[in-house]
Formats: sequence, C-alpha cells, structure tokens
Amino acid sequence: MSKRKKKPSKASDLKVGVLFNLPAWPLRGEKIDYLAEAEAEEQAEAVQEALEKIGFRSQLFPLKDDIEPLITELRLNRPDVVVNLCEGAFGDSHQEMNAPSLLELLGVPYTGSSPLGLGLCQNKGLTKDVLRANGIPTPRYQVLESFNDWSGELECPLFVKPLREDASIGISSKSYVRNDAELETQVEYIRAQYRQAALVEEYIAGRELNVAILGNEKPEVLPISEIIFELQEEPKIVDYAAKWLKESEEFKKTKPKCPTDLTESLKAKVENIALKAYEALYCRDYARVDMRLRHEEPFVLEVNPNPDISHEAGFARSLRAAGIPYEEFVRQIVSFALKRGARRRT
Repeated sequence: MSKRKKKPSKASDLKVGVLFNLPAWPLRGEKIDYLAEAEAEEQAEAVQEALEKIGFRSQLFPLKDDIEPLITELRLNRPDVVVNLCEGAFGDSHQEMNAPSLLELLGVPYTGSSPLGLGLCQNKGLTKDVLRANGIPTPRYQVLESFNDWSGELECPLFVKPLREDASIGISSKSYVRNDAELETQVEYIRAQYRQAALVEEYIAGRELNVAILGNEKPEVLPISEIIFELQEEPKIVDYAAKWLKESEEFKKTKPKCPTDLTESLKAKVENIALKAYEALYCRDYARVDMRLRHEEPFVLEVNPNPDISHEAGFARSLRAAGIPYEEFVRQIVSFALKRGARRRT
C-alpha cells in the first residue's frame, strides 16, 4: 500500500474495512474456551450493519488460518480505515497485538488501541506494574511461574488467573483459593493447561464495577455498570461460566446493572481512577476498566482495551445508558482513526 490514496470527498466514498479473527480451536486451555472465540463474528456483523446504516461502504476482512490472503485482500481493496476487532490469531489470543502491527506496516489507519497498549494490558503482571508505578490502586499481587516461586507475602483468600488470557478464560470458582494447598493446585493447573505463569492477587470482596471510557484528548466516562451477584457465598466473581454459559447457575446469578447507584463523591473517585488507568496503559478510542470496591475504596482489577462491542456486551450497555446510538459510537471510532491517519500523512 505504498501509493497515497486520494482523500474521500464525502462519507459515501469512504471504504471501511472490518478486521476480525475467525473462530479457531484455542491452542491452550480447555475445549470449552472456544465459546469466547465464537463471538468475534457477531461483533463484526454488528459493526458492519452500523456502518451500512451510517452510509459508509464496508467490507469484512476475516483473519483465517494464514496471514498472506489477508495481506493480499487489504492491498487489493485498499480500505481508507479499518475497524480492528481482532482478539488474536489462529486460536492464539497472545497474537492480538500483532493485528494492529500489520495494519501499521501496511499504512492503514485503524480503530482502537495500539500494539503497545494491547500488549501491556494482555500481560496482567505488566498491567499491575504500570498501575502501581502511577499510584493507581490495585490489589497486591505476585506472578508465579510455578508454586516454587511463592513467597507467602499475600494473605488468603487469594485469586488466581492466567497471566495472559482475557474473556474470563481459565477462571472458575477454583480460582478463589483459601490456603497454600489450593493455591498450589490452581497455579499448577494454569501452568499445565494454559502453559503460562499465574497472576496471584488479593481477593477483594465487594462491589464490582465496569467503567466504559470513550475518546482520546478528552475521554468520556460512560454510565458505570455494576455486576450484581445473587450468589450467597464467596467467591462472587465473573468466571467463565458466568460470562459464557447462559444455562449455568453462575450466569443466571450474575446480573449487570447500568447505570448503578453511587454517591457523587464515590462516582467521581471511580471515574478519576479509571481515566488515570486508561491513560497510563495507552488505551485509545475506547476501553473498559474493571474495579472492585473495598469499603468505598476502588481497586483496579484489569484494563480492557478494545473490549467486546457486540450489542449484548457491557460496553454497548453503557452506550445505551448514555443515550449514544450504536451507529454514532461506530462513527466516532472511525473518525478517531481517520484523524490519526491524517496526522501521519502530514
């Protein structure tokens, strides 16, 4: 894509690509983890429908089992901008940051976070290192390559999850550990099944908030969503079943509420911390910051750049609560990407 493209004269001249990874059996973990892969196409179809309603020309660019055909398609069709929905490649979620890297090399403007932002946030240990370095509250933690690395400095109960997965993959009620024996079992499970280190952190018992953020120079915090747990005992968590298995007890007893009820002072504190995390981790265009409250004190659990934007996802729920039509959101993120592309050309 070495030739400079002529700038579209009107919206209908704009060609928008939608890049997404086709579902593939995960390289690691459990067979059931495939369900998290399967929603990628749903996102792409929702975005394409919105683009058509806006009046943009659109084309789907699925990433299959080989990168060469995708490069050929991008070069032949030369989209003006791409909505990047890739969450991995070839069944490997660790490849997520490489999709925007490819677009950068091809000179195609794209929506969402940069390779740096995606890579930082995928590694939960690095995420927490950055949060801590910036004075942003996060539960105390340790990264364990194996249980032999355990220092014993954190008090139980603890929460254990794979270092580099998202979508609640590798998380179940067994992730909540109450003693060293349970900790060893879960760390070694992650090491064997997911072939990576485990993040071990203090378990924060309290309200769980999802904070959606939209924008760049002046990012906007959308109405805050809360996960209402109807479970009687700990752990009260959004594990894999609660997120993906609609017939499960965990799913039925884990309900979102948006907007949630917060005092003005607590709301301001949550928003301020979320914005600091968004900026510290190089998030761009849109993201979601997950928090827990302990005695009205917010702790950042994770930062999710390029979160799921399908119609039933939490980000879309916050858009609806804010009164922002889905098509307007898609128009905004396309505009953000085009603006960056224009800056690169000058």
